[in-house]
Amino acid sequence: MKKIKKFKINLRAREIMRLLKKTTKIPELTPELEDKVESETRRLQKYITPAAIYETVKKDEFPFELRVQEPGNWVAATSYSVTIGDNIENKLKENRGNDTLEMITHAVALEGIEQSVNFIQRLIREEAAGEDCEISKELEMNSKDLLKKVFSIVPGDKIGITLTESGVLNPQYSSSGIIYWIPIKKNRK
Repeated sequence: MKKIKKFKINLRAREIMRLLKKTTKIPELTPELEDKVESETRRLQKYITPAAIYETVKKDEFPFELRVQEPGNWVAATSYSVTIGDNIENKLKENRGNDTLEMITHAVALEGIEQSVNFIQRLIREEAAGEDCEISKELEMNSKDLLKKVFSIVPGDKIGITLTESGVLNPQYSSSGIIYWIPIKKNRK
């Protein structure tokens, strides 16, 4: 099992703007709003504390209950959990009542978790390449039963993630999933 805490991610203001437009009802992105997004991104960066835990298991050891949308020729699977911590959620609560700041903070948090998941996928991809494998698209777990099973492989509490009674990850900006390893077909000459 591998655990990584406080790794560096780069928040991209352009992506935050895209997320802001996609997730809110802001009619128009003005230069003033863009400036506010830039300054808030810099300010909020320090409140994002990424952490991840993941484990790769060979096919014959991987639990049947977690075999979701499995490719036919996979040889291993990696279960992972990632979070950006709860500090950003506290900032979100502080911004309640100020719609613009609240929406920007939410978009920053979404970008933070997306970048954190991308970082872990990159590490898994490199490990798989060392075994002459490529990785599948990640399958995000979003049912309580599947999340419990993922947590049996990679205990989320080791990085501060818990599962609520209703089956929601806490902190809110967290993600868990599975990535399959698929052997790379070698060309014969």
